[in-house]
Amino acid sequence: MLLRACFAVFVLLLSAMPAAAQTSDPDTSVIQLGPFGITPSLQLRDMGRDTNVFNERDNPRSDFTLTVVPRFEIVVRPKALRVTVNTATEYVYYQTYETERSINRSAGVRADLLLPRVQPYFLASGSSTAARLNAEVDARARHNEGVYGAGVVLKLGTRTSVGGLYRTTSFRYVEDEAFRGQSLSDSFDSEIDVVEGTVGVELTPFTQVNVTVSREEQRFDHSPERDADSIRITPTISFSPDAVIRGSASVGYRRFTPKSGSLPSYSGLVASVTLATTLYDRNQIDFTLSRDLRYSYDQTTPYYLATGGTVTATTELVGPFDVRGTGQYQVMAYRGHTSTSGSAGPGDDTLTSYGGGFGYRIRERLRIGINADWTERRSELSDDRGYTARRIFASLTWGVQ
Repeated sequence: MLLRACFAVFVLLLSAMPAAAQTSDPDTSVIQLGPFGITPSLQLRDMGRDTNVFNERDNPRSDFTLTVVPRFEIVVRPKALRVTVNTATEYVYYQTYETERSINRSAGVRADLLLPRVQPYFLASGSSTAARLNAEVDARARHNEGVYGAGVVLKLGTRTSVGGLYRTTSFRYVEDEAFRGQSLSDSFDSEIDVVEGTVGVELTPFTQVNVTVSREEQRFDHSPERDADSIRITPTISFSPDAVIRGSASVGYRRFTPKSGSLPSYSGLVASVTLATTLYDRNQIDFTLSRDLRYSYDQTTPYYLATGGTVTATTELVGPFDVRGTGQYQVMAYRGHTSTSGSAGPGDDTLTSYGGGFGYRIRERLRIGINADWTERRSELSDDRGYTARRIFASLTWGVQ
């Protein structure tokens, strides 16, 4: 019944949206209503069979699943003020395992005052989701996150600017949510306060370099022994969407200093890279890389250094057909592991995933795809943390380039 209802809603929206889009900007397909610009999108994804719903090593359980995600971006431009609002709702359905169904909501707003020299801004976002937190925590457990911040950018010249930002993040799990016998609220509920300053230089019309120095304080509600401060120095190079290479690359240094002597400190390399390029007009390569510290759900492995990357290649075949392949590799290197005897024993978890599929673009902003992927996790800490999973699924997207 739910599947038929989702398809009915999807078809109705598809039939209505092209008519509305006729009044939009032909280059961006944004619906223009006076000072309002609206960009809707709709995804029906992961429609197929998940062979390991709970990421179990032994006797994995299979189920049919699908996810429907409508999104809206609204931009308001009254004179020198620009306000951007984003909202999305994710409907996750499992046919047999009702506990895995969820409705996940997120929303965000940013207001920029675009004056000639001084440009203050404000941002806020929030989410309530039962999606998996990361590659370590397999439980689909409800948690809430709120982010608030304010900053200013001061233009010193035609190509140089400086800026400052204060941001606070609150993260809370719903009471009684647990994973492998550990309270997720005890492990993760916290407040993070960040103060940062940035110097930016526009090297070319397509390239900008920023250097950001920030101080971060994280304080836990139920586990004060996890409290820590961090200093980051992060150079970032950003490329315009019109450049040959698009996106940004950030590689820097982080000094992580726990407040408690029971946790080891860390000083070293961190990175966040998201780049894309198009070769010969028909081949697109997308690349992501990340490296940073993350807290673990397990009190005996307080945190780990997560290093991983993803490569996706998409080639346009004849006419509207395309083929896509992707690969991912991630290492979770645990720090400060303690056994019952108090001895140290480091260990790594590794996650490997690869897959591919075919797509058919019905029109510029409407694409259907058939995909398959395979995922494996191995652990040096405990054999029962490992698993394998396979998925074959379809997707239908509207409004996403």
